[in-house]
Amino acid sequence: MFSRPRAKVTAPPPRKKRKVASAIEEITFDPSAREDYLSGFHKRKLQRIKHAKEEATKREREEKLAARKILREGRKADLEKHVEAVNSMLREQDGELSDSSENLEGGQWDGIAEDPVVNHEDEYVDDDRFTTVTVEAVDVSRDGLHKVAGEDDESGASGTEGPDEEPPGDRKPTGSQKGRRTWTKEPPNGPKKKKKKFKYESKAERKVTRYKERSGNRDKAKARKT
Repeated sequence: MFSRPRAKVTAPPPRKKRKVASAIEEITFDPSAREDYLSGFHKRKLQRIKHAKEEATKREREEKLAARKILREGRKADLEKHVEAVNSMLREQDGELSDSSENLEGGQWDGIAEDPVVNHEDEYVDDDRFTTVTVEAVDVSRDGLHKVAGEDDESGASGTEGPDEEPPGDRKPTGSQKGRRTWTKEPPNGPKKKKKKFKYESKAERKVTRYKERSGNRDKAKARKT
């Protein structure tokens, strides 16, 4: 009833390619190379140490450069933040100044007007003492302090002097005015006083002066003891 299945035919394995190796024509023995190899262990060790040091120095330099770069970037960022903060503060101040100037221009702020505190009396009480202080406006001149005349006094003042007033030339010098010459454009008639010349003492003169001072101090001390 059933026919047998046909046998499966597989392909044969591929043939291996032969490796064609180059044949060594001749082998030579070099005694000098053998000697260098056997006697160069220390030399090659020093070379490896030197190479390792060079690599470590190079790596350290690269790390320093990277650290400097990071530090530089951080400082730059901090500087930018600081500049931005300063600019914001300046902008705020400019805004406040502009607002105040607008208020001044618009007439909204006229300032605080205060009259000068003059021509009045203050009373001070300290324990059992009672003091009254009068504050007046005065004028300073070469003759001293003078009370400032009011508008009524100025309008009512005449060009002639009263009978009780003395002319400025007949006034007697008082206080700090004594011993002072009235200033005029003409030079003084009296002889000009010569300035005393300052003289430096020599070393011997200074030594004698110190000796006299010490002897005088000793005499004074003895006198105080007795």
